Amino acid sequence: MNRHKKTAIVDISLRIDNASKAPVRSFLQALQLTEAMRCLQLAGELGTRLENEIFQQIIDLLKRGGENLPEIAKADYLGQVEYISRGIYDLCSLKLNWDREEYISLILGKIFSYEKNDLRLYSGAVGVANNIYNTLIKEYDNKLRLCLKKMPFKDVTDEFPDRVEFPDMRCVDVFALAGELNQRHKPICVFFSGIDNANISALTKLIVFINLYILRFQIITMAIAKKLLDGYSVIENLEYKQIGELLLIWLRGHDIGHFCGEDNLGKIMTQQDREYLILHELKSDLISLYMLRFLRDDLLEGENLLKAYLVSLAEMLRYIRRGRFYNYPDSASAFLTYSYFKGHGSIVFNAKANKFKIDRKKLEGDIEEMTFTLLELFSEGDVSRARQFINQWGDLSELGQRKLPDELASLEADDIPYYIDFNFITKNEILIDSRES
Repeated sequence: MNRHKKTAIVDISLRIDNASKAPVRSFLQALQLTEAMRCLQLAGELGTRLENEIFQQIIDLLKRGGENLPEIAKADYLGQVEYISRGIYDLCSLKLNWDREEYISLILGKIFSYEKNDLRLYSGAVGVANNIYNTLIKEYDNKLRLCLKKMPFKDVTDEFPDRVEFPDMRCVDVFALAGELNQRHKPICVFFSGIDNANISALTKLIVFINLYILRFQIITMAIAKKLLDGYSVIENLEYKQIGELLLIWLRGHDIGHFCGEDNLGKIMTQQDREYLILHELKSDLISLYMLRFLRDDLLEGENLLKAYLVSLAEMLRYIRRGRFYNYPDSASAFLTYSYFKGHGSIVFNAKANKFKIDRKKLEGDIEEMTFTLLELFSEGDVSRARQFINQWGDLSELGQRKLPDELASLEADDIPYYIDFNFITKNEILIDSRES
């Protein structure tokens, strides 16, 4: 694998209302303490007593930040802080509401780090609520309830009945990251339980860092698509908002895919089993891809369905580029999907042009076949067969550890960034103002 990985630098500047800067400043100061706790964790120096002391400092900071809020907003805000003070299992979200609507959110807690022996490390983020996509998410959810009835679930009539709510999904424009969320490979969302310990198939909260998601696609994924995808011209001129729409349609399907179908594998394999996590990612990815076809008459009418497929496949290549598939369930899922499609002929590599051509008609058939196979694997609960399925293209624990398959070598090109460093201008300005005052 290429060890000299290019990094792009991007400025993030958002307008924050002056009246809300005090609580926002406390959010950012809380992130500084969160960063310190992660460093102490990695050094093996964060004992229980010290952890509790620093956590209490965070709570005190947050309380002081809300002292001058209007009474209704203050009561709501301090109630949330009080709730958080009882402890956090994984992550929590503290919302600063303005005119009774969510304005800015602090996300705080611990996330699993695949790179650090699955340690749960302190992490945090601050972002402005982005409600532009709320209608899209609602329309997709309504459509999906009908689409799910076409899936081969064992008890299809019980799968997401109308009275059951889908997992909560909302978007924020992030302007600060800390801890494990602020490493070289920046996240585009956090997926968590919100209250108690929960299996991956029961996590009910999803916050999307939509500005970072779109920027990553524009800077990295589009460069990969231009280099490797025959048909790139179809997505070449996508506007910012439409990129967000196409990415969210795929991500929402993936989110709900975790909850779909009978899971008898989970009764045998544990949620710490890397192969179980890979299978779960793979099933969710395929369910999301499968659902796209049912949107051709409304959300993805005309050429938008093809755009959605190309955007999804370009993202698949970006995930593959990360390599070390066994270390990252999302990258492993991408490689397995690619291997299946290539093996069945819906993705064809033209060595002379050094590009992948998509057979759209065959692609939809392969997506359906792979989706149904995965649902069957989860329903059967045959661990041996499930492991055989994901290792049929080679030992997954070894694949991608050193280099990618020859036809994917261009993914390692030096001219395409691997990472993005975000220069959070708004965060720095607020913290500097606090020092000067």
